[in-house]
Amino acid sequence: MAAILAPASLDFPSIPYYADRMIQNMPATAVTPVTGKSRIQSIDVLRGFALLGILLMNILVFAFPFAAYSDPRVDGATEGINLAVFASMDILVEGSMRAIFSMLFGAGMLIFLAKRDTDEDTLRGLFYRRTVLLIIFGLVNAYIFVWPGDILYSYGMAGLLLYFFRDFSAVQLTKYSLAIFSLLALIHLSLHMDARTLRNDVKAVEGLPPGVSLSIEQEQTLTDWDAFLEEQLVSPELIAQEFEARKSGYIDNVIAYAPFNIFLQTAVFLFSTLWDVLAMMLLGMAFFKWGLLDASRDSRDYWLLAIAGIGLGLPLNYLETATYISSGFEIYWAGGFRPSYDVSRLSLAVGYIGLVMLICKHALMPWVRKALAAVGQLALTNYLSQSVICNFIFMGFGLGLFGELQRYQAYLVVVAVWIFQIIFSLVWLRFYRFGPAEWLWRSLTYKQSQPLRLAASRR
Repeated sequence: MAAILAPASLDFPSIPYYADRMIQNMPATAVTPVTGKSRIQSIDVLRGFALLGILLMNILVFAFPFAAYSDPRVDGATEGINLAVFASMDILVEGSMRAIFSMLFGAGMLIFLAKRDTDEDTLRGLFYRRTVLLIIFGLVNAYIFVWPGDILYSYGMAGLLLYFFRDFSAVQLTKYSLAIFSLLALIHLSLHMDARTLRNDVKAVEGLPPGVSLSIEQEQTLTDWDAFLEEQLVSPELIAQEFEARKSGYIDNVIAYAPFNIFLQTAVFLFSTLWDVLAMMLLGMAFFKWGLLDASRDSRDYWLLAIAGIGLGLPLNYLETATYISSGFEIYWAGGFRPSYDVSRLSLAVGYIGLVMLICKHALMPWVRKALAAVGQLALTNYLSQSVICNFIFMGFGLGLFGELQRYQAYLVVVAVWIFQIIFSLVWLRFYRFGPAEWLWRSLTYKQSQPLRLAASRR
């Protein structure tokens, strides 16, 4: 991993050079949101790419029980086209799009703080108000829009720590990020070993001849295994309860998912999600300071990122997924239980960043870049609207398609949502400066209503 991320391997110039140049190129305006030509288009393109990519995995939680995200047996995707779809997403997407999205949040923090004519106290106040508002958006998404997979709350909570790191060098930020990744890797290795040991003990008990009396230790092993399955939301009882809730009305879903959201935003956040998003954010800040996100580096640098990242991440993901399938979908090879999970997803994310920056640098696929940039510019609106749209399609208070589709059919919904959000974003930005959610976020941050409509001369 260090070979991919360390500055020496990319032969970078002095670290402050690119960050200073990007910040100096931003206009020295009053305390107002970044908009129009002040935006860095390559970051918008990358953000749009990650946002649309995130739905490739999130759709599984909208369309099927939560456990289907990592266990294809839950929705019967264990053969044919459905298994191929599972394997493709597991190899190419899982974890990497979320990683890019998190990295861009860290970069966005530095862009927000690049207001050269604003005193530090005012800027600090704006930053924390903006971050607390993001937490509120996350709470709305989780509890009102009924999306237990919300990431905005975690971004906001972890973002409260980012101000402390704003002046750290790219090398320092990378060191802290990799230190956290090392901790996460140890956690995932420990989870893998513990789950594997428990599963082997269960197999030993299950392999006993019929009628054999179980010892106290063997009974405890089976009890521990049942508790473990409940923790992973893969017990038949929990899946049945989830089906019942999702097929019910809006209020029933709000009530059913409130305890789960609380659990995710407390215990899971403190012991897992916080460190995941913080590591990615710090690395995103480092990438911004290295000038890796504005497509201004030499093509050689981006080719190196792409080749090294994909060259490491793709084979690792393939081996992990192939092992998972060949094991009969043993849970200790699923998702975050994989020993090399953090290395593979981060490597692939870095590789994708390299590819997108190459496309932006050489002005390839102009219409695709324009579409992705529009989606990325309205990232908050589009992220929240994915919850509303998909819940309407799948939950009982809407079309009620939860659990009714095969896995490959769920991706037809993804394509439809993509088309809608691309068209909406392109049309909206012809008339307005911000998306609806972005406008609200900025207006509340600056405590004054921001101009929304574009002047006629700019259209």
